[in-house]
Amino acid sequence: MFDGATLKMARMRKSAVQIRFEVLEYLFFNTKPQLRTVIWRKSTNLSYDDFLKHLVFLEEKGLVKESAEGFCTLTEEGRKLYVDLRKSLPSIL
Repeated sequence: MFDGATLKMARMRKSAVQIRFEVLEYLFFNTKPQLRTVIWRKSTNLSYDDFLKHLVFLEEKGLVKESAEGFCTLTEEGRKLYVDLRKSLPSIL
C-alpha cells in the first residue's frame, strides 16, 4: 500500500529543467530527425501546448533545430550540453 508521502511524491510535477533534460536525452539517443509529435509522446507526459513551450525554449537556446516539416534534431551545442549534464549528475545527486 502507498502511504500519503508516496502518493504526494507520485503527483509532483517535473521541473522545467527535468523536462528539458528528458527532451535532450530522447534526441541524443534518437539521432535521426524526429517529428515533434513523436518527441512529445515518447519523452514527456505533458500537454502538447506545454511541451511546445519547452521545445521553443530549447530552439531559442540553439540546442535543438527544427526543419520546416517539423523534424527536430540536436545541434552540436545540444549534444555537448547533454554530455556535460550527464557527467555532472553524479556529483549533484
